[in-house]
Amino acid sequence: MLPMLLKLTESDKRLIIAFLLIFILLFVIIGAIGYLIVRIMKWQGKKLDSCVSDVVYTRVITDKKKFSKFAHKKNWIIFYKGARIPVIIMLVSSLFLLLSFLIKRHFDATFQLDLFSIEKGFGSILFIWDFNGVITVDLLTLSLSFRLPVLINEPHIVEDGWISYVFIPSMAVGILWYLWHVQSLISRTLRIKKLSESIFDKNLDNFNQNEQLMNSINAGTAPLNGGQSKTKEE
Repeated sequence: MLPMLLKLTESDKRLIIAFLLIFILLFVIIGAIGYLIVRIMKWQGKKLDSCVSDVVYTRVITDKKKFSKFAHKKNWIIFYKGARIPVIIMLVSSLFLLLSFLIKRHFDATFQLDLFSIEKGFGSILFIWDFNGVITVDLLTLSLSFRLPVLINEPHIVEDGWISYVFIPSMAVGILWYLWHVQSLISRTLRIKKLSESIFDKNLDNFNQNEQLMNSINAGTAPLNGGQSKTKEE
């Protein structure tokens, strides 16, 4: 292994270091994104507590199965109420696209809808590079060619692109908004499972029968087995 390392040139070592730095950077970015998603899901899940806390505090529900059924029902109600607006946005956007296409096709039988093209679509308002482009530089008597990204489009407005200018952003907002509510639904579902286990779980890890019995006798109350304490009445 050591002789192989000694044979590496300076450029090879720099390339290896660059790959290691890129790997570490990607690892840190992915970890940060994962941590952020977990924090957001915990925040979304805790929103369920305000909907089910009353039935727990008042002991209206004292069973794990009933609690889970009630909480899931509340969870879906919250989802339906929150997802209505993004669904409406997506439906209106789709209806707009269909009507716009039919109107355009009525006046121009050759009209073709290309939402993402540079010439007639959303791509016309974006910076677009060709990563397979080759740039040639003349240096004195030498002609050098470099494979570098070449800018092939600068943002500009085209007449036939107004349909995509409206449809794509509105549809993107609707989809992202809907996915946010789907993630919230999943987060609340996980929260329901956790609460049903923590609230109604019977755990005897820290239970000591003798300690409970002595505490009840010292306090002059009935022990846990249902017996009655005898107090002196004078």
